[in-house]
Amino acid sequence: MAGDRKDGEEGLLETYGLPLWFYPVFILVIILFGVCTELDPDYATETVTKVGDLYVRATGGAKYDGADYSMYMDASAMCVLGFGMLYTFSKYYVWGGVGLNFFICGFSFIWVTVAKTIVNAMWAGEWARTKLNLVEMTTGCYVTAALLISFGAIYGFTSPTQILLLCIIEPFMMLINEHIVLYDIHVKDAGGSLVVHAFGAYFGIAVAIGMGVKAKQLPAEHRTTTYFSDMGAMIGSVVLWMFWPSFNGATFASDPNLQGRIVLNTYLAIASSCATSFATSALAHRGKFEMIEIQNSTLAGGVMIGMICPFHLDPWIPVLIGGLAGMISSIGYAKYHPFLEGLGITDSAAVQMLHGLPGVLGGVCAAFACLHGDYGYLYSYQTDWEDSSVTSRTRGQQFGYVGLAIVCTLGISIVSGLITGVLMQQPCCPRVHKKDMLVDHDFWHIHDHGSDPRAKNNGRVMANPMQDTQA
Repeated sequence: MAGDRKDGEEGLLETYGLPLWFYPVFILVIILFGVCTELDPDYATETVTKVGDLYVRATGGAKYDGADYSMYMDASAMCVLGFGMLYTFSKYYVWGGVGLNFFICGFSFIWVTVAKTIVNAMWAGEWARTKLNLVEMTTGCYVTAALLISFGAIYGFTSPTQILLLCIIEPFMMLINEHIVLYDIHVKDAGGSLVVHAFGAYFGIAVAIGMGVKAKQLPAEHRTTTYFSDMGAMIGSVVLWMFWPSFNGATFASDPNLQGRIVLNTYLAIASSCATSFATSALAHRGKFEMIEIQNSTLAGGVMIGMICPFHLDPWIPVLIGGLAGMISSIGYAKYHPFLEGLGITDSAAVQMLHGLPGVLGGVCAAFACLHGDYGYLYSYQTDWEDSSVTSRTRGQQFGYVGLAIVCTLGISIVSGLITGVLMQQPCCPRVHKKDMLVDHDFWHIHDHGSDPRAKNNGRVMANPMQDTQA
C-alpha cells in the first residue's frame, strides 16, 4: 500500500478492499446465522400473564444464576483486552495490533457459531441448529483465541482484507481438527493445549510461509518497540495471566468440583511459569530481564497445563509443569526464535514460543500422565465419563492416541495454513508492501506523523512516536 494515500493514486480494490469484501460476506453471515442457530429453549420458554394491573413474565426454563456469564466474561476479556493489549508492543503498529484484534473478535464471535453448526452436521450426518446460550458464547471464545494466536504470527504484514479471509477459513479447519481429536481419536483437551494453542500457532506460521513473507523482509526499524508500547503489552500479559484459570475451566460449569480442580491446577502452573520466566530471562541476558520474554513466557504454564489440568494431580506436578514451561519458553524467545528467523521463518509475535511449543509439550505431558497407575488417565479420554466404553483402552493405548492427536493437530494446522496463506496472496486480496509493514498509517487516520517511520522532519526520520512533532 502507498505511504500517504491520495485520491486516484490506487485502485478501487486497494483503497476499499475491506468494505468490498466485508459487506457481501456479512450478508451471507446473516443468512447463514438464521439458518444455523436458534435460541436455547431455556432462554425462550416464557409466558406473560396479566395479574391485576400488572403484566408478569414467567420462565419455564432453567434458572439463570450468572455463573456461566462470569466465565464467559473472563474468556472474552482474554480475547478482547488481553490479546489486544499484548499486541501493542510494536513501535509503529500499536493501533493495528489492538484494533485489528478487536475486529477479529467482533467478526469471529458471530462466524464461529455458523462454522460450528456446519462442522457438527458433517460429523453427525444430519442438520441441527446450534442452540445459542452462554456456554456456546464461551466456546466461541476458544475458536476466536486460535484466530488471535494466528494473527500474532502474521502481525503487521497483512491487510484487513487478508485478515477477513483468515477469519473465514481458520474456524472451519480448527473445528475439523477439534472434532477429529475429540470424537474420532477420543482425546480430551480441556484447556486447548493442542486444539487451540498449538493449532493457532502453527496455522499462523504456515500462513506466513504460504504468503511467502520471510522474516528478513520486515523492515528492522519497524520491528522495534518503545518503553510505552512495551508497557501497553505488559498490561495485556497481566490481564491474560489473571483470567487464564477461567479460560481453561470455563466449559465445566456443570461440574463445579472438576472445574475447581482445573482452576487450581492452572493457577499453580501459571504462577510457577511467571517465577521461572523472570529467572531464566535474567540468566539468558546477563542478569537483565528481556521484556518480550516477561510479556509472554510468564503465561506459558497456562498453555502447557491445559490438556492435563482436569487430571487428579499432586500439587507439585502442575508447579513443575508450569516452571518448565516458563524456562522453555524464555529460552525459546532468547535463542530458538532468532535461529528460526535466520532460516526465514516468519513469526512476528513469536507465538510459537508461547503457544506452539508449550501446547505440544502439554500434549506430551498428558500422554505420559496416561501411563500413571490410577484412574487419572481416563480424563484424557472423557472428562464426564458418560460413555461406558471409556474404560476400554489401556493406559498404553491412550498414550499412543494422545501422540496421534499431536501429529493430527500439527498436520492439519500446517497444511491448511499453507493453503490459506497462498489464497491470501491472490490478486483479489490487497497486500501490504515491504516498506509499509508494521506501520499503522496505511489503514488508520493518524494525525501524529511522528508515529510514521517514513515521515521526514528536516530530512531526518522521526524515530520516536512519542516525540513532539512541533519541537
